[in-house]
Amino acid sequence: MKKILCAVALLIAANTAFSQDKLIRRAQSLIEENKLDEAQTTITEALTSGKTKKMALAWDVQGDLYQRIFGAELNKAAANQPLDTMKFATNLYACIDAYEKCNELDEDQEFVAKNKENLIRFRTFYMYCGQFFFNNKQYAEAYKAYDGWLNYSKNKLVANEPKVLKDSIFDENQIAYYACLAAYQAKDYKKMDEHIQQALTYEKERETVRQMYLLSFLEQGDTTSWVAKSKEIALSDAGAEVIAQNLLAYYMEKKDDAGAVAFADELIAKNPNSKIGNYSKGVVYFGQEKYEDALTCFNKTIEVAPDYIDAYYNAGVCYCNLGYKINEALSKKKLTVAQNKAEIEKVKALYKKAEPFFLKVKEMEPDDPSRWASRLSTIYYILGDEAKQKEMDALLQ
Repeated sequence: MKKILCAVALLIAANTAFSQDKLIRRAQSLIEENKLDEAQTTITEALTSGKTKKMALAWDVQGDLYQRIFGAELNKAAANQPLDTMKFATNLYACIDAYEKCNELDEDQEFVAKNKENLIRFRTFYMYCGQFFFNNKQYAEAYKAYDGWLNYSKNKLVANEPKVLKDSIFDENQIAYYACLAAYQAKDYKKMDEHIQQALTYEKERETVRQMYLLSFLEQGDTTSWVAKSKEIALSDAGAEVIAQNLLAYYMEKKDDAGAVAFADELIAKNPNSKIGNYSKGVVYFGQEKYEDALTCFNKTIEVAPDYIDAYYNAGVCYCNLGYKINEALSKKKLTVAQNKAEIEKVKALYKKAEPFFLKVKEMEPDDPSRWASRLSTIYYILGDEAKQKEMDALLQ
């Protein structure tokens, strides 16, 4: 009797497994008939019953079902019809997960070739998702898609595939830039950090990435990191002039002359011909009324950057201010006529030295007399050249 009962139990188990495997075949037929909701219900029962023996096949069918769903959305896009972007992405991701689970259970490697080929093709669809979501301003989802593309080699089925390790269609540094841009727009700065170093190697948008990276620190209120990273970039790349200028402007706004000069000195130590380093140091000295020191810096700037108009202008102002200081002090001194005349000659000599700098500004900006006419009018007044003074004054009217 016991043997009969055991035989019946084994028969019931076999029939149950057979029934579950029959569900898989039923799901396959429903997919072919495009009855996708019914197919999902059927394959879910096979996957969750705990009685299905052909689990690799079940997950393969589940992947095929997800592929059929997202493929339908993709066909809409190809026909210039509205598509459900979230439905497309959700089923794409689920399809890849299903094929990966199939691969884990596929002891006979029955489905490897098919699913590996699918996964290689599907990577491009991550880019579609990224662009769809970014255009819809769904930045968190856009990041997820770009991040998925960048980390695609983590899928075991394609981990060692040359086409995945080195994509021939997209530049991975560019995708890193897209990922960071999406994360930045979503204000998810931790996600941005995951790809920022690679994004910084994307030459075409390097300045954009740098500015975005630095702004992320300011938006988090982390001025310390902003200063440190700004300095790091400015000192590592002579072409990062805008970043150096922003950092120097920060020091000056904070009235941190010592910090500004120290940073300028670092720039000059790295590159003695640093235009920004020399010019900024001159600006600090100018603000401290150390005009001789400022002139040294402005003249060096002109030497290395002959087209830098502000350096010419500020050098001219330095000479004028030196002359003005001498002239103002005359009334406070008890001088002989000869001594007074000698001091006035010093004043004139300094204004005379200023003249070529403002003439250079005039040459470079002839259509903007507000930049040079007033200064030249003062110079010609001091030098006693009435004709040239009147000429400048006429331009200011």
